[in-house]
Amino acid sequence: MWQKKDRILDPPVTEVTASTPLKAHFDDSDCRKEESITYGSSDVDSQKASSDSLKDSKSQRLRSYFHHNREPLPDHSDIYFGKADWRSIANLLLAIYATLFSTISLAIAIWQPRYGKWISPTGHLKPSTADLLFSLLAKSIEIASAGLYISFLGQFLTRRSLQSRGISLADIALREWLIQPGFAIWNWGNLKNASTTVLGFASLLAAIAIYFFTAASNSLVSPHIALGKWETTQFLGQVRQNFGNVIVLKKDCWAPIDSLVDSQNIGESCVNVLASGLAHQDFNNYMKQWSKVIMGGSNASSSLSFRPPATSSIFTDTKVQGSWVQESSSDISVNFAKYGRVVNNITLSMPHPVVYYSAQAEFPDPVKGTGFGEHSVKASVVSPTSNTLCVNMQQSEVAPLIYVEWPNARFTSSDNGHKIAAKDWYKDTTNTSLQSNLSQTHVERIFRWGPTYNRSFPIFPQWPIDFNSITNISVPKSDSIYLLVKSPNTTDYTICQMYGVLSQDCSTKHTQKVGTRTLSSDCDADALSFGSTIAPASFRPSPSKDFRDILGAWATAMGLNGGMLSSNSSLVHVLSQFVVTNSSNQVPSLNKTMPSISEALAVLSNSMLMKASINATFDNRTIKGAPTPPVFFPYNVVVQTQQYRSGPPAPWQGILYPILVIIFAVNWYCLMYFLREMGLVVDFLEPQNLFNVAIDSPSESKRRKAGEGPVENHDSDAWMLRRDHDRRLFFKKVGEEGSLGGGKRDGRLFIGFEVS
Repeated sequence: MWQKKDRILDPPVTEVTASTPLKAHFDDSDCRKEESITYGSSDVDSQKASSDSLKDSKSQRLRSYFHHNREPLPDHSDIYFGKADWRSIANLLLAIYATLFSTISLAIAIWQPRYGKWISPTGHLKPSTADLLFSLLAKSIEIASAGLYISFLGQFLTRRSLQSRGISLADIALREWLIQPGFAIWNWGNLKNASTTVLGFASLLAAIAIYFFTAASNSLVSPHIALGKWETTQFLGQVRQNFGNVIVLKKDCWAPIDSLVDSQNIGESCVNVLASGLAHQDFNNYMKQWSKVIMGGSNASSSLSFRPPATSSIFTDTKVQGSWVQESSSDISVNFAKYGRVVNNITLSMPHPVVYYSAQAEFPDPVKGTGFGEHSVKASVVSPTSNTLCVNMQQSEVAPLIYVEWPNARFTSSDNGHKIAAKDWYKDTTNTSLQSNLSQTHVERIFRWGPTYNRSFPIFPQWPIDFNSITNISVPKSDSIYLLVKSPNTTDYTICQMYGVLSQDCSTKHTQKVGTRTLSSDCDADALSFGSTIAPASFRPSPSKDFRDILGAWATAMGLNGGMLSSNSSLVHVLSQFVVTNSSNQVPSLNKTMPSISEALAVLSNSMLMKASINATFDNRTIKGAPTPPVFFPYNVVVQTQQYRSGPPAPWQGILYPILVIIFAVNWYCLMYFLREMGLVVDFLEPQNLFNVAIDSPSESKRRKAGEGPVENHDSDAWMLRRDHDRRLFFKKVGEEGSLGGGKRDGRLFIGFEVS
């Protein structure tokens, strides 16, 4: 009964509108008594306010809500914070921060930058430190975005509650989705009612995006080790000389012998020792590959591309591998059908060493455990290439090229009747011309000798015995060296021609992983070959006469001229047995159980081929006055690197991109909203403010059972904020007289701040 009496004694609740005279509810003295009290709001149902005030700034529009027939309230009402208020400024700064950094995060995730040396175990920022900084940034964006959207909901719904449209309890519950992640799940009614509206559905998406933003950012934005895509760029290469400059090779050769002691031969002797060491090591590795093939119970193919490749030991920390090229001209069966003899023509392209040195300068050594620094490079540079052409000839065909068979030749005979040429035999060959009948050997077209090709033929001093060879490394104006070999497996003699050239048909590939490094030539219809980067027919490579001198030093160091003394060199003993023969009625082809002599000679000389390319040109330019001081030139490469970068570590993690996009869109929308609505109003969705309004609202307890909350359609019904005659705010259902709340206080509205 006391509650009923107390309710009867309460003054009646009367709604204050713009058309209701304030004098009917309180006079001037009442206003003066409450000057020192802060009130929470004023009547917002001011639909009859003047049109001029509605077109003014935000403060003027808000003032229209509190305009009555008697006099307007001051510009800054009791629930409106001006544009210059610190709360409005702080809220705008929060919006700017969240929007700016969510935009940056999305841009990084899409761009997927690689951080190179900036983030690395030896770089400016350690990976662990970078991971922590990115995680802190992601968390700060998540917190700022949540706070920004909560503020937006409070401002948007409070302003709407002050209008005739009102808000529902489902709208008020949107705020809880961000504060309590599980609220939307166990309050299915609110979720069902709210998600059917544009604001509710947008809030649901925003809440989900905020929940998972840090996880998405850690996956898509934080740096992690990954192998990137192939990218086009340029490297710089050092150039001092043209290909095959023996002068530079002698100067750069390491020898602890003072030039004052041996100024004439120290450079040449050093190069010979270097050539011999590299050649024997390369040859041993090549023989090991063949032995493994045979010991494995299988044979190699007669197709050149499937036979063991040539390798070089020029770099001790790198596996260097070449490519057999021009297979069409290497087919012994085809050549036999064409020329009626065994023609063993082998072309070998090696990678250019400039890529090795450039990669060392561009990339750090890979880090064990993470793989940071692993990379692959494909460079559009020329490839140092050697051609070895060995042709079997009958003794009568070779005889015109043997000095001791010439009329008036000077020689001595050994005990077994072998003719030995005089030591100065070469003096008798100086007047030999290209037109000489000596060149009629039936192989001019194969070796391209004679006036038609403007190339001289070689002359050998004498016949080599079985298992021996004799060289001619000084054919006048020639670009090749020659080797005369006698195999014990045939009555024919074999003449081999060797030269070097820069080929435009291959690219150079450099790959480095933890513990391994490879440098190889790639000649399989490679679109990155140097020839594909220049105009057709603009580069016509020709055999290098400079490299002929290096091949001569190599041949001397290898003892290939030991046949002059019938020295029975172990190396030549092996080489002579690699000669391809035609001892049966079958068409000859490459032996499947051992290499050919041309393959073996190409392998033996490949390290000098690469040595002659160090600091040499890697394109179609020619250096005048070489050697010169070092000059750097660019060349095109495509690079794939293993380093720290942003982006999804695995393709399926791309499903997290919508989270970053939603946060980006939500933050931008909120920022635009607050730039338009600069001043804030009191957020009546905050629990303390909502509580104060609720307890000042007339009770609807008779509609509810004891202990129950909102019933019937309260979740979906619209409620408006209005004032009673004591200027207290209460909720009123749109279109009805009822109100939501319980009881009445002492006549003053407390909304969390004081008014002087």
